[in-house]
Amino acid sequence: MQFVQIFQLLSFVLAFAVALPTTTYPIHLTGRDAVSPPITKPIAGAVWRVGDVQTITWDVAALDGAQPSDPLGKVFLGTIDADGQEHLMWETPLVSGFPILGGTVSLTVPSVPAGDTYIVCLFGTADDISPPFSIVDTDS
Repeated sequence: MQFVQIFQLLSFVLAFAVALPTTTYPIHLTGRDAVSPPITKPIAGAVWRVGDVQTITWDVAALDGAQPSDPLGKVFLGTIDADGQEHLMWETPLVSGFPILGGTVSLTVPSVPAGDTYIVCLFGTADDISPPFSIVDTDS
């Protein structure tokens, strides 16, 4: 019975689509930023401690004076696996809503398992990945 209902719905949608006028309308595309300002901090091998406040910095000069279409940024935590693949924690940005032209943002290091393959990813104009660094627990 459900198959018949789905078939009827698809037939209706197809008939409606065929009945639409064939007039074409111009499409205007807006240019998107493709600049990835390099992250300058954390540096490779840095050590962050869970609960501490850390500062991420990036080189705003890489934007070469361009005003980004999205002036607000987000930072995500991630890891690099043995094959060099990045795995970002999309569900929970470390920090968001800061001005990408500011070149810096501070955050509290989240409680995550200790490891030495952590990265941060800056989103705003495009995306940029830091070099790997370590996160240790509060007892280390």
